[in-house]
Amino acid sequence: MSPVLVVARLTLREASRRWIVAACTAIAVFLVVLSAWGFDHLAHDQTMTSGEINLAVPQSLILFMFMFSFVVALSASAMASPAVSADVESGVLYTIVARPVRRSEILVGKWLGLMAVLFAYAVVVSAAELGVVDAVSGFLPPGPVAVVLYLFAEGAILLTLTLAISTRLSAIATGVVAIALFGSAWLAGVVGSLGAAFNVSAMVSVGRVARYLLPTDGLWHGAIYYLEPHSFVAQRLAESTEARDNPFFSTAPPSATYLVWAAVWFLAVLVTGLVSFQRREL
Repeated sequence: MSPVLVVARLTLREASRRWIVAACTAIAVFLVVLSAWGFDHLAHDQTMTSGEINLAVPQSLILFMFMFSFVVALSASAMASPAVSADVESGVLYTIVARPVRRSEILVGKWLGLMAVLFAYAVVVSAAELGVVDAVSGFLPPGPVAVVLYLFAEGAILLTLTLAISTRLSAIATGVVAIALFGSAWLAGVVGSLGAAFNVSAMVSVGRVARYLLPTDGLWHGAIYYLEPHSFVAQRLAESTEARDNPFFSTAPPSATYLVWAAVWFLAVLVTGLVSFQRREL
């Protein structure tokens, strides 16, 4: 078997045993149960009209999926932050590199294993949430598969970045830096939306630049678009031109150019991590 696949299998097994996977799963289960209770009451609220309910359900689902996007991001960061640095500090990596195994094979194997865990987690969690909402309220987003893929892509971006940082910093420092960058990118997106609402060009520029420096917020808006019914989008835009400036509303999916940039960014960070790991003194 290829050394890359061996390392990937060992990484997958190790990640599945860590408490972080169990903790994030427990959080996800709690949120799914909470959303089942909340959406059931919302869908059968006698004080609201059917039109109001049809508006409230998609908006509420976007907020719940926003929480899930943070859970996926936290999981990605928590799994990847000790991937390299912890093995260096414990001395495990010394026994591996002493064998005829390239450092690039080690890092790629770890990356593949963690990506497999993240993909399974994102799919199961998202499918559970969307399935519960559909069961209790009868609402299913127009693009459920696209929603799952965008959430996974968002987590994959952060996981790859965290793994690259882990080749230089300690596990704790790596996790703090990765989450800080993720939060800053989302906050910059909010700043951009506020800038558009108040016509402040400098704030708009901050949001646009941040989406290219770290594409997580741009991908999250792709998930938002596929969570919204087309009638919901049309109604929001008809009611107010300021709706497009809402950070929890998207009028269009990410452009093909932006998706290409996100893919290039993804590969560039992965290559940077490989180069950094190759040059690190053990």
